[in-house]
Amino acid sequence: MEYIEVNKKEDVIIPFSHIGDPQWEVNTRLIIESLAYNWSKSSAVPCTKQEIEELEKRLETTLPLSLKQFYLVFGVAGIGEELIELKEIEYLEEIWAPDPQYGPNFTEEDLAVLPYLITFSNYLGNGNMFCFHKDTKEIYYFDHDTRPYITKFFLDFEDYLKCCLVLAQTDLFGDIDQKEVDHWTEDIVIDLIGKDIVNKWRY
Repeated sequence: MEYIEVNKKEDVIIPFSHIGDPQWEVNTRLIIESLAYNWSKSSAVPCTKQEIEELEKRLETTLPLSLKQFYLVFGVAGIGEELIELKEIEYLEEIWAPDPQYGPNFTEEDLAVLPYLITFSNYLGNGNMFCFHKDTKEIYYFDHDTRPYITKFFLDFEDYLKCCLVLAQTDLFGDIDQKEVDHWTEDIVIDLIGKDIVNKWRY
């Protein structure tokens, strides 16, 4: 298989406009397989419909359609951030349920959406997490360092995935300084979602 090597900005792939586009699966697979090869990791196994149905039954809601499509094709794959294993996906507020005294001091703004948020990604394992809203399926970011702790980022999982797959290509640099590639990928994502969201996410 041919893998991605980024030596100029034009080598960075924006994998799709929307999940379901003719090339979304091909481009997404190319990036995911390149990342797995780069990190010497095996490819994830696609999730089954039964596994997803069991998860939805436990959560008492449906997954965002785009997230479900991703799981069925790629499973809990490496996308540059840590997608949570299906069995560990839970409502955000349940994390502190056993010891609420150790939980964040949420603002009123946070508390308005907290009961609806379901975790699906752990941002680089640092305690910050991405969640989807059980009703609207919008994507929220939980930042454990800054109040308000919860910020709405994306309308749908596919927007989050697209940005992750672009940013992850920073690690696929060829005969060039990685910092230069990081600058290119971040510029592309800023064009997609704006500088304010990128700053909140990465800094």
